[in-house]
Amino acid sequence: MQNRMPSRRRSPKMPHERDESAGTQDGTQARDEPSAARVGGAAHEDIERGQVDTDKGPVLDRTYDKVREGTPDPDKKFSP
Repeated sequence: MQNRMPSRRRSPKMPHERDESAGTQDGTQARDEPSAARVGGAAHEDIERGQVDTDKGPVLDRTYDKVREGTPDPDKKFSP
């Protein structure tokens, strides 16, 4: 009977495993990820062409505050 060593090959990680692993926190894996390079390159090109940030956060915050006006506690923000 032959003693078999476990395979040293690494299987691809599931998305939640990539997000939570320590290796993804230092930024080295992000540089090696093709999608990260593609998104980063597209963002760089957008800035070079003069496009501005299209973040909707500030707009949504103002809308939320306007909707909350007149409620019993208008300054209270929802926190899960």
